[in-house]
Amino acid sequence: MGDHQKLPLPNFPYSLKVILVKPSIEGNLGAIARNMLNFGFNDLNLVSPELTIGEEARKRAKHAKSVLENIKTYQSLDEAINDCSLVIGTSGKREFGDKTITRHFLTPEEVSERIYTNNGKIAIVFGPEGLGLTQEELISCDLLTSIPTWEGYPIMNLSHSVSVILYEFYKFHISNKELEDPSIINSSISIERNLDPKIRQLLRKQLKELEEALPWPESRKHSIAKTFIRTILRGNPTDLEVQQMLGALIDSTTAIQYVNNNEKWKRNRKRRVE
Repeated sequence: MGDHQKLPLPNFPYSLKVILVKPSIEGNLGAIARNMLNFGFNDLNLVSPELTIGEEARKRAKHAKSVLENIKTYQSLDEAINDCSLVIGTSGKREFGDKTITRHFLTPEEVSERIYTNNGKIAIVFGPEGLGLTQEELISCDLLTSIPTWEGYPIMNLSHSVSVILYEFYKFHISNKELEDPSIINSSISIERNLDPKIRQLLRKQLKELEEALPWPESRKHSIAKTFIRTILRGNPTDLEVQQMLGALIDSTTAIQYVNNNEKWKRNRKRRVE
């Protein structure tokens, strides 16, 4: 746990610059560096920072110290976004009325899909802690995004905001069915759970056999298989999980048949999931 594996960064179609405008809390800076590397990004940029990069930032960055070491600093936001083909502004302030013309927000999930066809350099811009981006800075951005938080307390900590948005970008990347990316090796984490139709059919068949093997009156065991299948599929299981259930169901059915002198147990005792 917590190890940093020597893998290449994810093969995103675009190059992402994370830009912090006037950050002032050193601990946040370290946490942001760690959050960025958690999701495969390493290009961190500061505009007029009001902090120094010291031991607190390095401590919070953990294995992402390389992100801190390669930070680039600019005097203005215009200078920082000068080489970008698309600029995304962020804000937790969702004003109403006349100001909404400059605050047409997309969710991070919507943004992650829209930028995926862009193979240029993209900037995602975050404002100062406690203040956020100014109206002028938001106007200089091409798209605006806001995390859909509860309106009673909508403003998130800066490092948490960065983490949520970059998570959405990475999630969209690994959900790409055509993806070929050597950086992604953990197949145990799946974005989609689509049960193989053949495995689903095997599950229904085996549950029906279990129902028939039960030594109960027909009225009592009626629809047992249907109840099981609905309960199991509500859990949205993976192929592997259902295959493991099938093995247990086959053995259970065989045991019930044996106890009740049902000759079918001889046929089922060596059967495997096919």
